[in-house]
Amino acid sequence: MIFWRNWSSHQQRWVTALLVAVPLVAVLGWAPVASWVAVVVLAAGLGLWEVQGLVLAEGLPTGWQALYFSAAVGMPLAAYGAGAGGLHAALVLWLFAGFAAVMRWDPLDRLQLDRLSRVALAWLYVPYLLSYVLLLARSDTPRRWIFFAFLVLVAGDVGAYYTGKTVGRRKLNPRVSPNKTIEGSIGGLVASTLVGTVYGFAFGGGRSVIALAATALVLELVGQMGDLIESMLKRMFGKKDSSHLLPGHGGILDRLDSLLFAFPVTWLILQM
Repeated sequence: MIFWRNWSSHQQRWVTALLVAVPLVAVLGWAPVASWVAVVVLAAGLGLWEVQGLVLAEGLPTGWQALYFSAAVGMPLAAYGAGAGGLHAALVLWLFAGFAAVMRWDPLDRLQLDRLSRVALAWLYVPYLLSYVLLLARSDTPRRWIFFAFLVLVAGDVGAYYTGKTVGRRKLNPRVSPNKTIEGSIGGLVASTLVGTVYGFAFGGGRSVIALAATALVLELVGQMGDLIESMLKRMFGKKDSSHLLPGHGGILDRLDSLLFAFPVTWLILQM
């Protein structure tokens, strides 16, 4: 019998990471690309649930709930089925539906506009950004670049964590994330650039070492900023973790925070 609660947070972190990573790698590496839609929809739904707990703690009425969570299905499907144009059309459609909901339920209440603003932020932050995974799925070599982004960010996370624990002294942004250090950030940048360059050189489809290193560095910078953005949101609303879904890690957003902006940036780089 495993006494999960008696384990240190560090042990929980590694075991949870393995339990999540193994099936995820299996799906991304060998399952049909169409199956990625289910993964993105599940992640988007859980992410929206966690964002609701952060920025909409008072909850949403039933009608709003249906509209709110429908974006977790609609945006990924639009991205996979119709590409970037479909994703952007879906975003416009859900924003239009949000205004229609305000007009239908209480058109003169300014609090409804505040609610719509927070709902729209959640749509942009979670299902919209995650849907870029499915735009990458439509590329010629989707697995190569999904794994590139994952490996770069994971290497950066590990490098930053252990560098910060070992030699970290100067705080990076103590008001937002008091445990992160400048030294840890640099360690993450170095680790991600090395891993991204080596992986990319082996599987990067002829891109130069300089281009691969620059891509990895940009993704890690974006990833670190994404991490800080989620930390800022949690601190705004007095939360340590986005949820307690993943022992040792917090919630799904605590694992996806650095990746959310990295997926769109990866897609944009491939368009160049």
